[in-house]
Amino acid sequence: MKPLQSIKKFYFLDYFYIMLASVEKQSQPADVFDIFKKLKQKHALGESKYKKLTADDEYLDAKQRQNQEKKFYYTFTQVVVESKEYELIREDEGNKLALTEKGRNLLKQHKNDGVWEFNRSIFTLMEDRYNGFRSFVEFLYHANPHRAGVLIFPHYSPLQLGFNRKNIQTTADIFYYADTLRKKLEKDILLHLKQTVSLQEKNDEILDKLINDKDNILPAKQKDSFAAKDYNKITKRIRDFWITYFLKDMYKCQYAMATFDLWIYRAKQIGIIHATESYPFLNGKLVYPTSVVVKSTNSADFTEIHKYEDGHHLYLHTPKQDDFQEEFVDAMVDGYFSLRKTSRNYFVNLSSLCEIVSYNLKISSHDFERFLNIIYRMNLMGELRIRISLEVDKLPEETNMMYLKREPVKVDGSYRNIIAIDVTKRRAEL
Repeated sequence: MKPLQSIKKFYFLDYFYIMLASVEKQSQPADVFDIFKKLKQKHALGESKYKKLTADDEYLDAKQRQNQEKKFYYTFTQVVVESKEYELIREDEGNKLALTEKGRNLLKQHKNDGVWEFNRSIFTLMEDRYNGFRSFVEFLYHANPHRAGVLIFPHYSPLQLGFNRKNIQTTADIFYYADTLRKKLEKDILLHLKQTVSLQEKNDEILDKLINDKDNILPAKQKDSFAAKDYNKITKRIRDFWITYFLKDMYKCQYAMATFDLWIYRAKQIGIIHATESYPFLNGKLVYPTSVVVKSTNSADFTEIHKYEDGHHLYLHTPKQDDFQEEFVDAMVDGYFSLRKTSRNYFVNLSSLCEIVSYNLKISSHDFERFLNIIYRMNLMGELRIRISLEVDKLPEETNMMYLKREPVKVDGSYRNIIAIDVTKRRAEL
Protein backbone atom coordinates (compact mmCIF):
# COMPACT_ATOMS: atom_id res chain seq x y z
CA MET A 1 0.00 0.00 0.00
CA LYS A 2 1.12 3.55 -0.72
CA PRO A 3 1.88 5.91 2.18
CA LEU A 4 -1.11 8.09 3.04
CA GLN A 5 0.99 11.27 2.88
CA SER A 6 1.53 10.76 -0.85
CA ILE A 7 -2.06 11.67 -1.72
CA LYS A 8 -2.16 14.73 -3.97
CA LYS A 9 -3.07 18.13 -2.58
CA PHE A 10 -6.67 18.79 -3.57
CA TYR A 11 -9.88 18.18 -1.66
CA PHE A 12 -12.75 17.91 -4.11
CA LEU A 13 -13.44 14.66 -5.92
CA ASP A 14 -15.17 16.84 -8.54
CA TYR A 15 -11.66 17.55 -9.83
CA PHE A 16 -11.49 14.02 -11.22
CA TYR A 17 -14.66 14.67 -13.20
CA ILE A 18 -13.53 17.99 -14.65
CA MET A 19 -10.18 16.44 -15.57
CA LEU A 20 -11.90 13.62 -17.46
CA ALA A 21 -14.29 16.07 -19.12
CA SER A 22 -11.36 18.27 -20.16
CA VAL A 23 -9.30 15.41 -21.60
CA GLU A 24 -12.37 14.18 -23.49
CA LYS A 25 -12.38 17.47 -25.43
CA GLN A 26 -8.66 18.18 -25.86
CA SER A 27 -5.35 16.33 -25.77
CA GLN A 28 -2.62 18.97 -25.65
CA PRO A 29 -1.88 19.77 -21.96
CA ALA A 30 -2.23 23.55 -22.47
CA ASP A 31 -5.63 23.12 -24.13
CA VAL A 32 -6.75 20.67 -21.46
CA PHE A 33 -5.70 23.19 -18.81
CA ASP A 34 -7.80 25.93 -20.44
CA ILE A 35 -10.93 23.77 -20.30
CA PHE A 36 -10.02 22.62 -16.78
CA LYS A 37 -9.97 26.25 -15.59
CA LYS A 38 -13.40 26.97 -17.11
CA LEU A 39 -14.93 23.86 -15.54
CA LYS A 40 -13.25 24.67 -12.24
CA GLN A 41 -15.03 28.03 -12.33
CA LYS A 42 -18.34 26.47 -13.36
CA HIS A 43 -18.26 23.98 -10.50
CA ALA A 44 -17.07 26.62 -7.98
CA LEU A 45 -14.00 24.60 -7.02
CA GLY A 46 -11.40 26.34 -4.88
CA GLU A 47 -7.99 25.24 -3.68
CA SER A 48 -9.24 24.96 -0.09
CA LYS A 49 -11.83 22.54 1.29
CA TYR A 50 -14.58 25.09 0.57
CA LYS A 51 -16.25 25.85 -2.72
CA LYS A 52 -15.50 29.30 -4.11
CA LEU A 53 -18.43 31.66 -4.71
CA THR A 54 -16.67 34.68 -6.22
CA ALA A 55 -15.34 34.83 -9.76
CA ASP A 56 -11.73 33.71 -9.90
CA ASP A 57 -10.48 36.71 -11.86
CA GLU A 58 -12.65 39.34 -10.21
CA TYR A 59 -10.81 42.53 -9.17
CA LEU A 60 -7.34 41.07 -9.76
CA ASP A 61 -4.41 43.02 -11.15
CA ALA A 62 -1.85 41.52 -13.55
CA LYS A 63 0.48 40.18 -10.85
CA GLN A 64 -2.40 38.67 -8.88
CA ARG A 65 -3.70 36.98 -12.02
CA GLN A 66 -0.25 35.54 -12.65
CA ASN A 67 -0.05 34.15 -9.10
CA GLN A 68 -3.54 32.77 -9.41
CA GLU A 69 -2.64 31.04 -12.68
CA LYS A 70 0.29 29.34 -10.93
CA LYS A 71 -2.03 28.05 -8.19
CA PHE A 72 -4.50 26.73 -10.74
CA TYR A 73 -1.75 25.02 -12.72
CA TYR A 74 -0.35 23.43 -9.56
CA THR A 75 -3.79 21.96 -8.78
CA PHE A 76 -4.12 20.86 -12.40
CA THR A 77 -0.81 18.97 -12.29
CA GLN A 78 -1.78 17.32 -9.00
CA VAL A 79 -5.05 16.07 -10.51
CA VAL A 80 -3.22 14.86 -13.64
CA VAL A 81 -0.78 12.79 -11.57
CA GLU A 82 -3.48 11.19 -9.43
CA SER A 83 -5.73 10.53 -12.44
CA LYS A 84 -2.82 8.73 -14.11
CA GLU A 85 -2.25 6.75 -10.92
CA TYR A 86 -5.81 5.40 -11.08
CA GLU A 87 -5.42 4.78 -14.83
CA LEU A 88 -8.21 7.20 -15.76
CA ILE A 89 -6.04 9.08 -18.24
CA ARG A 90 -2.78 8.27 -19.99
CA GLU A 91 0.01 10.25 -21.61
CA ASP A 92 0.59 9.39 -25.27
CA GLU A 93 3.42 10.31 -27.60
CA GLY A 94 4.10 14.03 -27.70
CA ASN A 95 2.86 14.48 -24.09
CA LYS A 96 -0.72 14.29 -25.30
CA LEU A 97 -3.36 13.31 -22.73
CA ALA A 98 -6.06 10.75 -23.50
CA LEU A 99 -8.86 8.98 -21.66
CA THR A 100 -8.48 5.32 -20.84
CA GLU A 101 -11.44 2.97 -21.08
CA LYS A 102 -11.79 3.23 -17.31
CA GLY A 103 -11.89 7.02 -17.59
CA ARG A 104 -14.55 6.94 -20.33
CA ASN A 105 -16.69 4.59 -18.25
CA LEU A 106 -16.46 6.92 -15.25
CA LEU A 107 -17.57 9.86 -17.40
CA LYS A 108 -20.60 7.85 -18.50
CA GLN A 109 -21.34 6.96 -14.90
CA HIS A 110 -21.25 10.62 -13.89
CA LYS A 111 -23.74 11.43 -16.66
CA ASN A 112 -26.07 8.49 -16.06
CA ASP A 113 -25.89 7.92 -12.29
CA GLY A 114 -24.79 11.28 -10.87
CA VAL A 115 -22.06 12.63 -8.62
CA TRP A 116 -22.71 10.35 -5.65
CA GLU A 117 -22.11 7.11 -7.58
CA PHE A 118 -19.16 8.66 -9.43
CA ASN A 119 -17.52 9.53 -6.12
CA ARG A 120 -18.08 5.99 -4.87
CA SER A 121 -16.17 4.67 -7.88
CA ILE A 122 -13.30 7.08 -7.20
CA PHE A 123 -13.36 5.87 -3.58
CA THR A 124 -12.81 2.29 -4.71
CA LEU A 125 -9.83 3.28 -6.85
CA MET A 126 -8.28 5.21 -3.96
CA GLU A 127 -8.91 2.54 -1.35
CA ASP A 128 -7.42 -0.21 -3.50
CA ARG A 129 -4.11 1.68 -3.48
CA TYR A 130 -4.02 3.33 -0.05
CA ASN A 131 -6.49 1.75 2.42
CA GLY A 132 -6.59 5.35 3.61
CA PHE A 133 -10.27 5.64 4.40
CA ARG A 134 -10.14 2.49 6.51
CA SER A 135 -7.09 3.85 8.34
CA PHE A 136 -8.84 7.07 9.28
CA VAL A 137 -12.16 5.45 10.21
CA GLU A 138 -10.29 3.10 12.55
CA PHE A 139 -8.19 5.99 13.85
CA LEU A 140 -11.29 7.98 14.85
CA TYR A 141 -12.74 5.09 16.85
CA HIS A 142 -9.39 4.46 18.49
CA ALA A 143 -8.83 8.14 19.32
CA ASN A 144 -12.15 8.44 21.17
CA PRO A 145 -13.67 4.99 21.75
CA HIS A 146 -16.06 6.19 24.45
CA ARG A 147 -17.76 8.72 22.13
CA ALA A 148 -18.02 6.63 18.94
CA GLY A 149 -15.05 8.31 17.31
CA VAL A 150 -16.14 11.92 17.75
CA LEU A 151 -13.24 14.39 17.61
CA ILE A 152 -13.33 18.14 18.15
CA PHE A 153 -10.81 20.79 17.12
CA PRO A 154 -12.08 23.98 18.78
CA HIS A 155 -10.54 27.35 18.00
CA TYR A 156 -11.55 30.85 19.03
CA SER A 157 -10.32 34.22 17.88
CA PRO A 158 -9.98 36.94 20.52
CA LEU A 159 -13.17 38.53 19.16
CA GLN A 160 -15.12 35.29 19.61
CA LEU A 161 -14.12 35.32 23.28
CA GLY A 162 -15.14 38.94 23.76
CA PHE A 163 -11.77 40.62 23.25
CA ASN A 164 -11.63 43.82 21.23
CA ARG A 165 -8.55 44.17 19.04
CA LYS A 166 -7.77 47.66 20.29
CA ASN A 167 -7.65 46.35 23.88
CA ILE A 168 -4.95 43.77 23.09
CA GLN A 169 -1.72 45.76 23.05
CA THR A 170 0.66 44.23 25.61
CA THR A 171 2.07 40.87 26.63
CA ALA A 172 -0.28 40.91 29.64
CA ASP A 173 -3.25 41.24 27.27
CA ILE A 174 -2.08 38.20 25.28
CA PHE A 175 -1.64 36.24 28.52
CA TYR A 176 -5.18 37.12 29.58
CA TYR A 177 -6.61 36.08 26.19
CA ALA A 178 -4.58 32.84 26.23
CA ASP A 179 -5.81 31.94 29.72
CA THR A 180 -9.42 32.66 28.74
CA LEU A 181 -8.95 30.47 25.68
CA ARG A 182 -7.48 27.67 27.82
CA LYS A 183 -10.52 27.65 30.10
CA LYS A 184 -12.87 27.62 27.12
CA LEU A 185 -11.04 24.69 25.53
CA GLU A 186 -11.25 22.73 28.77
CA LYS A 187 -15.02 23.31 28.86
CA ASP A 188 -15.37 22.18 25.25
CA ILE A 189 -13.44 18.99 25.98
CA LEU A 190 -15.72 18.24 28.90
CA LEU A 191 -18.88 19.02 26.92
CA HIS A 192 -18.08 17.20 23.67
CA LEU A 193 -15.59 14.52 24.73
CA LYS A 194 -16.74 13.97 28.33
CA GLN A 195 -13.18 14.32 29.61
CA THR A 196 -11.81 16.52 32.38
CA VAL A 197 -8.33 17.80 31.52
CA SER A 198 -6.04 20.60 32.61
CA LEU A 199 -4.39 22.54 29.79
CA GLN A 200 -2.41 24.87 32.05
CA GLU A 201 0.95 23.27 31.28
CA LYS A 202 0.34 23.40 27.52
CA ASN A 203 -0.82 27.01 27.79
CA ASP A 204 2.42 27.92 29.55
CA GLU A 205 4.31 26.14 26.77
CA ILE A 206 2.84 28.19 23.92
CA LEU A 207 3.36 31.46 25.82
CA ASP A 208 6.99 30.56 26.48
CA LYS A 209 7.45 29.78 22.79
CA LEU A 210 6.05 33.17 21.79
CA ILE A 211 8.31 35.04 24.24
CA ASN A 212 11.40 33.08 23.24
CA ASP A 213 10.66 33.23 19.52
CA LYS A 214 13.68 34.17 17.42
CA ASP A 215 11.70 37.06 15.87
CA ASN A 216 10.89 38.50 19.33
CA ILE A 217 7.22 38.88 18.50
CA LEU A 218 6.11 38.95 22.16
CA PRO A 219 8.05 40.97 24.80
CA ALA A 220 9.12 39.19 27.98
CA LYS A 221 7.83 41.97 30.24
CA GLN A 222 4.09 41.87 30.86
CA LYS A 223 3.60 45.64 30.58
CA ASP A 224 5.46 45.99 27.25
CA SER A 225 3.60 46.39 23.98
CA PHE A 226 4.14 44.14 20.99
CA ALA A 227 4.30 45.39 17.38
CA ALA A 228 0.85 45.87 15.86
CA LYS A 229 1.97 44.02 12.71
CA ASP A 230 2.59 40.88 14.82
CA TYR A 231 -0.95 40.62 16.20
CA ASN A 232 -2.23 38.21 13.53
CA LYS A 233 1.00 36.20 13.69
CA ILE A 234 0.67 35.79 17.46
CA THR A 235 -2.99 34.75 17.42
CA LYS A 236 -2.40 32.37 14.49
CA ARG A 237 0.46 30.66 16.31
CA ILE A 238 -1.74 30.19 19.37
CA ARG A 239 -4.49 28.72 17.20
CA ASP A 240 -2.12 26.41 15.29
CA PHE A 241 -0.53 25.27 18.55
CA TRP A 242 -3.86 24.11 19.98
CA ILE A 243 -4.98 22.43 16.76
CA THR A 244 -1.71 20.49 16.68
CA TYR A 245 -2.09 19.67 20.38
CA PHE A 246 -5.52 18.15 19.82
CA LEU A 247 -4.39 16.12 16.81
CA LYS A 248 -1.00 14.92 18.07
CA ASP A 249 -1.18 14.92 21.88
CA MET A 250 -4.82 14.32 22.63
CA TYR A 251 -5.80 12.06 19.72
CA LYS A 252 -2.33 10.55 19.04
CA CYS A 253 -2.53 10.99 15.27
CA GLN A 254 0.69 10.16 13.41
CA TYR A 255 -0.15 12.39 10.45
CA ALA A 256 0.04 16.15 10.02
CA MET A 257 -3.17 18.16 9.91
CA ALA A 258 -2.73 18.73 6.15
CA THR A 259 -2.84 14.96 5.47
CA PHE A 260 -5.62 14.44 8.03
CA ASP A 261 -7.81 17.10 6.38
CA LEU A 262 -7.26 15.79 2.84
CA TRP A 263 -8.47 12.32 3.79
CA ILE A 264 -11.27 13.47 6.08
CA TYR A 265 -12.83 15.90 3.62
CA ARG A 266 -12.57 13.46 0.74
CA ALA A 267 -14.23 10.86 2.98
CA LYS A 268 -17.04 13.32 3.66
CA GLN A 269 -17.89 13.41 -0.05
CA ILE A 270 -18.41 9.65 0.04
CA GLY A 271 -20.35 9.60 3.31
CA ILE A 272 -17.75 7.59 5.26
CA ILE A 273 -16.75 10.36 7.68
CA HIS A 274 -18.51 13.61 8.47
CA ALA A 275 -16.55 16.79 9.05
CA THR A 276 -17.85 20.28 9.64
CA GLU A 277 -16.55 23.62 10.80
CA SER A 278 -20.10 24.95 11.18
CA TYR A 279 -21.57 22.83 13.97
CA PRO A 280 -23.99 25.15 15.80
CA PHE A 281 -22.69 24.56 19.32
CA LEU A 282 -18.96 24.46 18.64
CA ASN A 283 -16.47 27.02 17.39
CA GLY A 284 -14.11 24.86 15.38
CA LYS A 285 -14.09 21.55 13.57
CA LEU A 286 -16.18 18.49 14.45
CA VAL A 287 -15.25 15.11 12.94
CA TYR A 288 -16.90 11.71 13.39
CA PRO A 289 -17.29 8.42 11.46
CA THR A 290 -20.52 7.41 9.74
CA SER A 291 -19.15 3.98 8.90
CA VAL A 292 -17.43 1.03 10.59
CA VAL A 293 -14.70 -1.46 9.70
CA VAL A 294 -15.59 -4.96 10.92
CA LYS A 295 -15.51 -8.53 9.63
CA SER A 296 -19.29 -8.80 9.50
CA THR A 297 -22.50 -7.24 10.76
CA ASN A 298 -26.09 -8.42 11.01
CA SER A 299 -27.50 -4.90 11.02
CA ALA A 300 -29.61 -3.99 8.00
CA ASP A 301 -28.72 -0.33 8.58
CA PHE A 302 -25.15 -0.83 7.34
CA THR A 303 -24.21 -1.31 3.68
CA GLU A 304 -20.93 -2.88 2.61
CA ILE A 305 -18.96 -0.62 0.27
CA HIS A 306 -15.50 -2.22 0.36
CA LYS A 307 -13.88 -5.56 1.17
CA TYR A 308 -10.27 -5.86 2.36
CA GLU A 309 -7.76 -8.69 1.94
CA ASP A 310 -7.77 -9.51 5.67
CA GLY A 311 -11.50 -10.28 5.64
CA HIS A 312 -12.66 -6.95 7.08
CA HIS A 313 -15.31 -4.83 5.38
CA LEU A 314 -16.12 -1.14 5.35
CA TYR A 315 -19.81 -0.70 6.13
CA LEU A 316 -21.57 2.63 5.63
CA HIS A 317 -24.40 3.60 7.99
CA THR A 318 -27.38 3.85 5.61
CA PRO A 319 -30.60 3.37 7.61
CA LYS A 320 -33.65 1.96 5.85
CA GLN A 321 -36.71 4.19 5.51
CA ASP A 322 -39.32 2.08 7.31
CA ASP A 323 -37.18 1.46 10.39
CA PHE A 324 -35.65 4.92 10.61
CA GLN A 325 -38.37 7.37 9.64
CA GLU A 326 -39.81 7.99 13.11
CA GLU A 327 -36.35 8.31 14.64
CA PHE A 328 -35.42 10.83 11.96
CA VAL A 329 -38.56 12.91 12.57
CA ASP A 330 -37.89 12.93 16.32
CA ALA A 331 -34.31 14.06 15.72
CA MET A 332 -35.57 16.83 13.41
CA VAL A 333 -37.96 18.10 16.06
CA ASP A 334 -35.37 17.95 18.86
CA GLY A 335 -32.76 19.69 16.70
CA TYR A 336 -35.20 22.36 15.57
CA PHE A 337 -36.16 23.33 19.10
CA SER A 338 -32.55 23.29 20.28
CA LEU A 339 -31.85 25.92 17.60
CA ARG A 340 -34.99 27.87 18.53
CA LYS A 341 -33.60 28.33 22.04
CA THR A 342 -30.94 30.66 20.66
CA SER A 343 -33.24 32.39 18.16
CA ARG A 344 -36.53 34.23 18.41
CA ASN A 345 -37.39 33.42 14.82
CA TYR A 346 -39.89 30.77 13.78
CA PHE A 347 -37.51 29.73 10.99
CA VAL A 348 -34.03 28.37 11.70
CA ASN A 349 -31.05 27.64 9.45
CA LEU A 350 -31.55 24.35 7.60
CA SER A 351 -27.82 23.64 7.29
CA SER A 352 -27.46 24.03 11.06
CA LEU A 353 -30.33 21.59 11.59
CA CYS A 354 -28.66 19.19 9.16
CA GLU A 355 -25.47 19.28 11.25
CA ILE A 356 -27.32 18.58 14.51
CA VAL A 357 -29.45 15.73 13.13
CA SER A 358 -26.54 14.16 11.24
CA TYR A 359 -24.40 14.22 14.38
CA ASN A 360 -27.08 12.82 16.69
CA LEU A 361 -27.98 10.00 14.27
CA LYS A 362 -24.44 9.50 12.88
CA ILE A 363 -25.57 9.73 9.28
CA SER A 364 -24.01 11.51 6.31
CA SER A 365 -25.36 14.84 5.05
CA HIS A 366 -26.34 12.93 1.89
CA ASP A 367 -28.64 10.66 3.94
CA PHE A 368 -30.00 13.66 5.84
CA GLU A 369 -31.07 15.17 2.52
CA ARG A 370 -32.49 11.85 1.37
CA PHE A 371 -34.68 11.40 4.45
CA LEU A 372 -35.72 15.04 4.54
CA ASN A 373 -37.02 14.71 0.98
CA ILE A 374 -39.00 11.62 1.98
CA ILE A 375 -40.69 13.19 4.99
CA TYR A 376 -41.23 16.52 3.19
CA ARG A 377 -43.24 14.75 0.48
CA MET A 378 -45.24 13.04 3.22
CA ASN A 379 -45.73 16.47 4.80
CA LEU A 380 -47.16 17.88 1.55
CA MET A 381 -49.60 14.96 1.39
CA GLY A 382 -50.69 15.47 4.99
CA GLU A 383 -49.26 12.13 6.11
CA LEU A 384 -46.76 13.43 8.68
CA ARG A 385 -47.40 14.02 12.39
CA ILE A 386 -45.61 17.37 12.18
CA ARG A 387 -45.85 20.26 9.74
CA ILE A 388 -42.72 21.40 7.92
CA SER A 389 -42.27 24.74 6.19
CA LEU A 390 -39.22 25.26 3.98
CA GLU A 391 -38.19 28.58 2.48
CA VAL A 392 -35.28 30.31 0.80
CA ASP A 393 -33.75 33.17 2.77
CA LYS A 394 -30.61 34.17 0.87
CA LEU A 395 -28.81 31.98 -1.57
CA PRO A 396 -25.04 31.78 -1.02
CA GLU A 397 -24.33 33.78 -4.14
CA GLU A 398 -26.56 36.58 -2.84
CA THR A 399 -24.35 37.10 0.21
CA ASN A 400 -20.93 38.68 0.64
CA MET A 401 -19.26 35.33 1.33
CA MET A 402 -16.24 34.31 -0.72
CA TYR A 403 -16.39 30.61 0.15
CA LEU A 404 -19.29 28.21 0.60
CA LYS A 405 -18.52 26.70 4.00
CA ARG A 406 -21.82 24.81 4.28
CA GLU A 407 -23.45 22.95 1.42
CA PRO A 408 -27.06 24.01 0.79
CA VAL A 409 -29.75 21.35 1.17
CA LYS A 410 -31.83 20.42 -1.88
CA VAL A 411 -35.44 19.58 -1.09
CA ASP A 412 -38.10 18.78 -3.67
CA GLY A 413 -35.76 19.85 -6.45
CA SER A 414 -34.85 23.28 -5.02
CA TYR A 415 -32.23 24.56 -2.61
CA ARG A 416 -33.71 25.68 0.72
CA ASN A 417 -31.88 27.19 3.67
CA ILE A 418 -34.44 27.93 6.38
CA ILE A 419 -36.98 25.62 8.00
CA ALA A 420 -39.82 25.81 10.51
CA ILE A 421 -41.47 22.85 12.23
CA ASP A 422 -44.93 22.97 13.82
CA VAL A 423 -45.68 20.08 16.15
CA THR A 424 -48.90 21.18 17.86
CA LYS A 425 -50.96 21.99 14.78
CA ARG A 426 -50.33 18.71 13.04
CA ARG A 427 -51.06 16.76 16.22
CA ALA A 428 -54.34 18.64 16.56
CA GLU A 429 -55.33 17.73 13.02
CA LEU A 430 -54.52 14.08 13.60
